[in-house]
Amino acid sequence: MSFILCKQVVKAYAVSGHEIVALRGIDFEMEQGEMVAIIGPSGAGKSSLLNLLGGLDTPTAGQLSVGGQNLLELKGKRLADYRLNKIGFIWQQVSQNLLAHRTALANVTLPMMLAGASPWQRRKRAKDLLAAVDMSAHNHKRPGQLSGGQQQRVAIAVALANQPQLLLADELTGALDRANAVAVMDLISDLREKYGLTVLMVTHDLEMAAYADRVLTLRDGALAQDMSGRESDPPKLDTEGRIKLPQTVQSHLADAHRIAVEIRPEGVLLRPEQDEDDNTEALLQEMLPQDTPPEKRRLRLFGRKKK
Repeated sequence: MSFILCKQVVKAYAVSGHEIVALRGIDFEMEQGEMVAIIGPSGAGKSSLLNLLGGLDTPTAGQLSVGGQNLLELKGKRLADYRLNKIGFIWQQVSQNLLAHRTALANVTLPMMLAGASPWQRRKRAKDLLAAVDMSAHNHKRPGQLSGGQQQRVAIAVALANQPQLLLADELTGALDRANAVAVMDLISDLREKYGLTVLMVTHDLEMAAYADRVLTLRDGALAQDMSGRESDPPKLDTEGRIKLPQTVQSHLADAHRIAVEIRPEGVLLRPEQDEDDNTEALLQEMLPQDTPPEKRRLRLFGRKKK
C-alpha cells in the first residue's frame, strides 16, 4: 500500500456565500522514502493539499490516508498526535516556523516538550539536530539574529524534532537567494537519506523542484501526473518530429476523441478535450455539498526526464 494515498480528493471553501473549489478530484500516491515536488501558479491549490496531508484541514469529499492512517477518521487527541509526531512542517515565512522570543535550541526543544520527552532527551536531540543542519554555533541565538538561510536551517531542525515520517515543505526556499536556496535543498537531500524521510514540497522554482524524484504540476485544482522515469527506455523524437508515448500515458489517453497539447516550462501537458455536451463542471458543483467524489478529471503530464 502506498504511504500517501489520495483518491478523488475535493476541497471547497465557502467565501462570501460562494463555493471556491481549491482541489478538484485529486488522485495522488507517494511511496515511503520518496521525494516529490509539486509546482504550479499561486492559487492552484498547492498549500491546500499540504494542509490536508498535514491534518490542518479536512477534505470536502474523497479518501485520504498517510502511513495507513485514514485522516478523515482522526479526531481530537488522535489528530493532534498525528500532527505533532508524524508530520514535520516547514513554511516559507520564519514567523510560521520559529518563535521570535526563543533561541534556536529552545525552538527545537519545544515540539519535544509538547510530546512529553524528558528534558535530557529533548536537549540532546535538539543539539544533535542543530549539528546536523550546521547550526551548532548558533544554538543560543534568536531568529532575529540569524540570516534567512540560517533561520530555515533551524526550521528544518524544528520540523524533525519528533522524528516525523513525512516532511511537508511549502515554498521553503521562496524567500532565499539562490546560493542559500541551493544550500537548503542540498541539506534536505542529505537529511532525507540520513533519517529516511518522505518529503513532499511545493515550489515555484523548477531548479529546486529538480531535487525531487518526481515533479507534478497542480493547476486549477487538478493534478497532472508525471509519467517520466517510469519507462526503461525514455521516449525520444524521431527524425520526423514524432514521439512514441510511454504505455502508461497511452492507457490514460486511449478513450480520448481529441487530445490538447500544451507546452510548459516543466514539460508537455496532454489533456483529453471535453465534448461540448460534457457537463462535468455542473456535476462537480452538485456534488460538492455531498460526501461523494466528483467525476475524475483526467490530466496527465509527460515531463522531462531529470538529468
